[in-house]
Amino acid sequence: MNYGILAGFTCFFLLISLTGFCVAEEAPEYSIYLQGGESSIAEDADGGMQITIQDIVPYIFSANGNKSLLLPVRQVSLYSFPMNAALVFSGPDEESVSFVQISNLSLSDGNKELTMQITPLEFYDGVMLKEFAKNAIPIDTVEKEKMKSVGIYLEGSFDAPDNVDCPPGCRWNGFYCGDFRGWICCPNGPCTAIGTDCVC
Repeated sequence: MNYGILAGFTCFFLLISLTGFCVAEEAPEYSIYLQGGESSIAEDADGGMQITIQDIVPYIFSANGNKSLLLPVRQVSLYSFPMNAALVFSGPDEESVSFVQISNLSLSDGNKELTMQITPLEFYDGVMLKEFAKNAIPIDTVEKEKMKSVGIYLEGSFDAPDNVDCPPGCRWNGFYCGDFRGWICCPNGPCTAIGTDCVC
């Protein structure tokens, strides 16, 4: 075989390998799903909106490629914000989809109520949620009084949080629960999966 061609293949292989390595070091992107019951929306003074959703299911489904995991709903606050979301409002006879950007969220009432600060998106140009794009309508046109549940589909990345403090003697550690990557606040050392939680 010609040494020039062999060298070219070798360089191409190294380039792809190094590119893949660099991508792997970035914060991974996840599709995240959670579900709740009835919702209410209020407008903020700055033109944004606040949506409150009752009866949140206690687990979220998070997937990265062919890897997925059920996590306690409280862990949704550890994803990086802002993030884009498709809100799927469902009623007995109809379904409506709206795209929003979530700037912040919080859980209350024993993690059964979710409040999100949102900004409506006029269009969605991402990849993870594109299946919802063709049926999307502005959120202010959704007949929310007819809707009995909300499915929340998020696209987000998972970085070590900088807005949540660990207890003394602990720090944010990366973990793999099976094939799933995330972060947990614990003392230095390996982390393992126990049920749906990862612990040290």
